[in-house]
Amino acid sequence: MIIDKLSNLQKHVKDPELANSIKNFLENAEQKEVGKHEIYGGTFAKVQEYLTKTLDQVKMEAHVKYLDLQYIHSGSEIVIYKDIDGAVPETEYNDVKDVTFYAPTDYKSSELSAGCFAIMFPNDLHQCIANGTPENIKKVVVKIPVSEF
Repeated sequence: MIIDKLSNLQKHVKDPELANSIKNFLENAEQKEVGKHEIYGGTFAKVQEYLTKTLDQVKMEAHVKYLDLQYIHSGSEIVIYKDIDGAVPETEYNDVKDVTFYAPTDYKSSELSAGCFAIMFPNDLHQCIANGTPENIKKVVVKIPVSEF
């Protein structure tokens, strides 16, 4: 997993056109409506506004086809994560939603605040939870096909 500031996105996304397209979209996230937006090639974004959840309200998840680039536009969350090795699935892989949910496990955590992003790879179990008291946030989840990264 990678955690960094938006200003450093080009260091992590090797295709300059893809990096620029994602960065331009995220820099204008304030103007984007909640919902799905095409960005570049097979890459798309889901703009979300919601009340952050507590640890007991979430399950760890992992994806196969897409990387998650999660960008916090406003507010903050704690991203919890762990390598998938040895993890026990709670659900079968859902090919349509590209997700498998996993049983609770030990994890590491880092804060994601406004202007920061995290990139989750297929081997990264992950989930985001409230940073203390639940708060309303605006977040963009960019789904990048593994084949394009």
